[in-house]
Amino acid sequence: MKTLNLYCCAILLLSMAQSSFAQTGAQSLQAHLQGYQQLSGQFTQLISSEKSTHTQTSTGSFWVIKPNKFRWHYITPYIQQIISNGTKVWIYDEDLEQVSIKQASNTIASSPLAIILGSGSLGELFEVTTLIDKEGLEWFNLVPKNEDSGFELIKLAFQHGKLSRMLLNDSFGQRTRLLFSDVAVHTPIDEQLFEFEVPEGADVFDETVN
Repeated sequence: MKTLNLYCCAILLLSMAQSSFAQTGAQSLQAHLQGYQQLSGQFTQLISSEKSTHTQTSTGSFWVIKPNKFRWHYITPYIQQIISNGTKVWIYDEDLEQVSIKQASNTIASSPLAIILGSGSLGELFEVTTLIDKEGLEWFNLVPKNEDSGFELIKLAFQHGKLSRMLLNDSFGQRTRLLFSDVAVHTPIDEQLFEFEVPEGADVFDETVN
């Protein structure tokens, strides 16, 4: 009986430790995200697939002001801009001379970018655990609680408190890796970066018009 009681206590303590670890992971990530109100830097994006050995690489710059303003500017191999002023999102493809306009609330809510922007409750949306790797990066594994999110796993890594990596595994077997560099959290950002004027002659697809 004594052995059984000890076994039951061990199981209870283990379950409590796992619950505490998950909660601590979410709280720790939230603390990192609350450490900045604005963010800017450079990125390299790598997209690969389980069905192909080819990796698509692109580079660019980004600017973020919470809660919902951002500018994602792809420079190579093609120029594309994704801009939000908090109300609308513009997606501009320079080569195709096309602009798509969407509601920011709908677009951001369904995007992993919402994590960086501090949108939504991490504890309600994800199971969060932590890991420190050999390079000293503090990794956060986020498993969506909603099976319809379109993502199986999202990972964020911080180094010395700054955003360093982001990995996305979607439901279609595609993997996206974002490597951030020259990240700044206190450099002033011009609010005009989050406004967009449609170039003359561009085709416009406006989903915000009823």
